[in-house]
Amino acid sequence: MGPHLVSRTYSRLILSRGSTTTLNCTVEQAGDVAVSWVRGDEVLAMGRYKYTSDERVAVLHETGSNDYSLRVSHLQPEDSAIYECRVNTEPHQVAKVKLVVIDAYSVIFGASEVRVTAGGTLYLLCLVLQVTDVPEYILWYHDTDIIDYSKSSITVKTEEETRSSELQVHNISFSDAGNYTCHPSNASPSYVMVHVANDTNKRSGKAQKCDDCVLFIQLGATFAFFCLSFLAAFCMHSHDHSVEELPALDDYDQYYEYYSDAKML
Repeated sequence: MGPHLVSRTYSRLILSRGSTTTLNCTVEQAGDVAVSWVRGDEVLAMGRYKYTSDERVAVLHETGSNDYSLRVSHLQPEDSAIYECRVNTEPHQVAKVKLVVIDAYSVIFGASEVRVTAGGTLYLLCLVLQVTDVPEYILWYHDTDIIDYSKSSITVKTEEETRSSELQVHNISFSDAGNYTCHPSNASPSYVMVHVANDTNKRSGKAQKCDDCVLFIQLGATFAFFCLSFLAAFCMHSHDHSVEELPALDDYDQYYEYYSDAKML
């Protein structure tokens, strides 16, 4: 029995931008027969040698091993293609892997602009959607600077299970106004503009109370999360994606609670 292509790890693989994948191919008794990885018309690797100049691509094969693996890191949507492990026999033996790289994204709940009373607390909740891996990190920026989490006025709570991060800025001052960015490691960032107002802010000659505003934001955030979850689930189902499902309906209450003590105008 000559060279024999045994198995392949995936026939279809869906991953998010920025992640890393290893495509495996097992060939028994390969001997001197060439085993190569091909994408379209481009030969990426042959045996233990890499043929592409793309530094994100690495060949994982040890002499005498039956495993011929191709690792691609920092995946981009343009990496989406059919990858073939080819055994140069007659006829050729081929194992195909269809790789689809999708764009994960983040959402900061609420309006694109938020007004907070000076001396109050800013609450921002960011959720990472359509991801296949837990983000290595979720960073918060104030304008162009990474927020210093060690400050006593800053509280950040990041939950891996729900792919979410909550930012609280206590005793907020006018210098805290500006653009806030939620930037996950494996998803596109989201933004919100924060305005800080005097506690004597008035509307129609009377001080404005914000209890109704907070409730509106809470309900709006919950409704937005429901819509985004439904849309993402529909898209994943219609495209046969193997992406993890978004949190179930039972989890929506926790996002409501994130805003329960917010004081926004």
